[in-house]
Amino acid sequence: MDMKRKDPQRPYSVWSEEELIDGRRARCLTIILTTSGCAWWRRSGGCLMCGYNLKSSDVAISPGSIAEQFDAAWRSFDRHSMVKIYTSGSFLDESEISSDARRHILETVGKSGSRLLFESRPEFVSRGIISECISLCPKIELALGLESANDLVLKHSVGKGFGFADYIRAATEAREAGADVRTYLLLKPPFLTEAEAIEDVKTSIEHVAEISRVISINPVNVQRGTKIEQMWKSWAYRPPWLWSVVEILRNSDPGKAILMASTVAAGSERGAHNCSKCDLDFIHAIEGFNLSQDRRKLESLECDCRGRWERLLEVEKFSVAVADLEKFFSR
Repeated sequence: MDMKRKDPQRPYSVWSEEELIDGRRARCLTIILTTSGCAWWRRSGGCLMCGYNLKSSDVAISPGSIAEQFDAAWRSFDRHSMVKIYTSGSFLDESEISSDARRHILETVGKSGSRLLFESRPEFVSRGIISECISLCPKIELALGLESANDLVLKHSVGKGFGFADYIRAATEAREAGADVRTYLLLKPPFLTEAEAIEDVKTSIEHVAEISRVISINPVNVQRGTKIEQMWKSWAYRPPWLWSVVEILRNSDPGKAILMASTVAAGSERGAHNCSKCDLDFIHAIEGFNLSQDRRKLESLECDCRGRWERLLEVEKFSVAVADLEKFFSR
């Protein structure tokens, strides 16, 4: 069920997918709620790569409307082992999701016995609020969009509005309250070369592995109405190569955490892509790895474009500016 409209009574989008839970593949219901938008976006214009506030409503969203959205999605699918709730911002921000609406969602999922994942910025996370959530729904997973463990990257390439220490505080308090933590890392925010972006994610994985149940790599996809889209249209930015995603999955150490990578928009010019001939093979291999954690799924990937990717990693070292060099060289 996909509802691409800003109707305050309907969720923006709902779908069913598979997740890896306790070493087993399980069905997961994913719900994107229509809300009033991210508080950081309202204060500052938001993160450079984020266009999710286009999914927010330009009309007032009542607590009852949020509950109605959730109920509509909940009724649309059979029981799932896991439910993931996303908004344009933070599930724990009461200016976006009221305490009454949050309680309704937590109680409904809690009574079903399913695991509930929700995302929040660190400033809305405390041990007390997570404990309250767990009292209503025992299986809680807090998702934190860290993007990078490097504060300079967070400030200048993402515009995140918080630092690594803020993430650590929120993740630690959530863990102490009894919740699991899922950490999102961003592959190739603007102003980083391909090689720098790969290294940034690998280093970030090392920093968050111990505190995370799941580490999810999100390769940048160029969303409409964002600063990155302006750069992309000017050839000043190229989304990451799928070779880069595979390099990270093959050669990072997540410890006991599950490591996975998103394939949203992969294979398109706006998303992570290679040469187009091999993109589908890479997408299938990455999705297979996500659900198995078996690196053998990635071993057979080969294509002539690997040489282009490797040359790019070398050439970018001598570039005075970050740009989509392939487009310049192919003119």
